[in-house]
This record gives sequence, structure tokens and C-alpha cells, in this order.
Amino acid sequence: MEAHNYERSSYDSCVYFKKYADGDYVFMLLYVDDILIASKNMKHVSELKALLGSEFEMKDLGEAKKILGMEIDRNRLKCTLSISREGYLSKLLGTFNMDQSKLVLMPVGIHFKLRSATDEEAKSQYESMRAVPYQSVVGSLMYAMIGTRPDLAHSIGLVCRFMSKPLKEHWQGVKWVLRYIQGSLKRKL
Repeated sequence: MEAHNYERSSYDSCVYFKKYADGDYVFMLLYVDDILIASKNMKHVSELKALLGSEFEMKDLGEAKKILGMEIDRNRLKCTLSISREGYLSKLLGTFNMDQSKLVLMPVGIHFKLRSATDEEAKSQYESMRAVPYQSVVGSLMYAMIGTRPDLAHSIGLVCRFMSKPLKEHWQGVKWVLRYIQGSLKRKL
């Protein structure tokens, strides 16, 4: 792409851009075989699509509604653009039987005083915690947090500390985060 005056972003190697003489930009975001093109000027978008079409076999799916599991909502009248993972989070809540849970307003409860498990605690709770999908849920929450839900960062960072030896109280913290998500499912960035 550099041969066509497109520069690679120094912040993200999957982002290319070109600045035009009129001050407009066109951005191309690549991830494996997905491409998202953005610009204020549709002429620049069409030029880039033509260039890519001459080099690669590609399919134009029209206006972006979803990419990498993120839903894109664009309101041209209000001049807003938002992204979310509402569908992913709804599915996550259902998978872990938290879709009917009681809602909470804060991502972490102040009553949680989470600390590392002692060897004795880890041994005594091992059998009951073995069946709990702690690492799976926390990993899924991390995926949701990245890019669309920065409000989850602190609480997920907190429960991540206990991935190797989770206790029942840690699991209660994770379920609290899921209850918060249930109450903030429509939140968008």
C-alpha cells in the first residue's frame, strides 16, 4: 500500500491512511480478511475500493454494521457513531446462566475484599471450584472489555489476579461483574 501513498500508522500496524491535498483522510483498517474503510469523502473511499479491487478479489458488503464482533451504529442525523458488543455480551450472559440475574449498578461491589488464596483455602475449595468456569468467563469478559467497554477494566483487572487459584469469593466477584453487564447491556462507546 505504501506504493500508492498510503502510510501505515505508527500506533497500529493494521491501520493505513492517506492524507489528501484537500485535507481529507481515508483510513483502511485490516484484520486478516476483513477491511473497514472510513473517510468523510466518498470519492476517496471509492478510489481505494477500486485500487483494492484491481489487486485482490473482494466483496463489498456496503455500510459497516459489524466488524470483529463489534456492532457499529451510525446515526447520520445526529452525527454519531457508536460501537458495542451487546450481542456478544447477551450470548455470554446466556452461556453462563446469568441472563436472568439481578442487576447491579457498579462494576465491582465495595463489599468485596478479594485476596489471594492461601494453600489451605485452595485445597479446601478445590473440588467445588473445579467445576466453575472461572478462567473461561474472565477471558470472555476481557474480550468484551477491549475496544468497547472500558468501564469494565478495573473490575476485570481485579478478578484476573486470581486466575490460577480462584476461590468462591472470587467467583462471586465475577458474577457481580456479569450482573453489572446485565444492567448495562445497552451501553455503547
